Amino acid sequence: MTAEDAYLRSVERMLRGIGPEHRIAVLDDLRAHFADAEEAGRPVDDTIASLGTPNEIAERAHEEFGADRAAAEGRAERAWRMLQGAAAVSALVIGVVVAFIMPTHTIATSEGGASVLQHLTILQNDGVWVALLILVPAVVAAVPLVVARAARLAVAAIGGTLLTLLTVIAAFTTVGMFFLPVVLLSWTALIAWARLRGPGFGRGWRIAGGVLAATPVLLSGGLLGGPFGFEFGPPRRYADYSEGGGPDFGVEAAGWALVAVIIALAVLIAIGFRWAGWALAALALVVLVTGLVAGSMLALLFVWLGGWWLTIGLAHAVTAVKRP
Repeated sequence: MTAEDAYLRSVERMLRGIGPEHRIAVLDDLRAHFADAEEAGRPVDDTIASLGTPNEIAERAHEEFGADRAAAEGRAERAWRMLQGAAAVSALVIGVVVAFIMPTHTIATSEGGASVLQHLTILQNDGVWVALLILVPAVVAAVPLVVARAARLAVAAIGGTLLTLLTVIAAFTTVGMFFLPVVLLSWTALIAWARLRGPGFGRGWRIAGGVLAATPVLLSGGLLGGPFGFEFGPPRRYADYSEGGGPDFGVEAAGWALVAVIIALAVLIAIGFRWAGWALAALALVVLVTGLVAGSMLALLFVWLGGWWLTIGLAHAVTAVKRP
């Protein structure tokens, strides 16, 4: 590494607190100075001495672009609170539904000599204390929102780790898998906060978001043979559990429309339209709620898909730069 490269890298590290467009402008200006000095035959060390130390350059940049720093901090704060708040609310709603509403246990009883299946919630089968334990992820997700700013990074990272561990451990009972959207939102909140306070999100991140949004529907068509590939009706309602079937209309035809909408929104997200993120998040809420009010094995799939699209859509909506 040359002395020029080492100098520019040191300056770039110290400029991470200002907006990316101004950081690029400062670095381009420095490169121009080095190029002019080389043409004039001046030594690199003399050029560095005339420019000043990386710390001095960073101080001048921060003085000139200090408003950008404050704006970046405010934007990062709003994005983090939106995503972390979504994680906490999702954890609360999912916890209430899973613990108190959704049938998760099946027992056989005898009535009049006939065997009857009863479908019980966690509250009915295990009692109130076990049901309340299902709400622990909501508390963990909410704590970072109320701690002091200085402790936020550590608390949010610990909370994300705990949520991940709780989801993995509880996955053996299937209940934990319902909280996967909470884990995704929590870690995404941290990533958004860190990136917006630093280099921000560029074109590569937008394209990655669009690809990730489209991936589930592309896989369903490519690997399973159609929009969702297999025929199924909407997840059965809780009341339909003992009836052996759900509503008699399917989603295969409507699946094509959903595929088209998701792919269109994915493309718009990759281009950088902020409203496409809000639209995907709204659609994700519909899918998520459909899963939570369902009563079949497909309920978990709907919750996962909803959580996946909610994370991508909301993250894009709160981090994308407004297009002129």
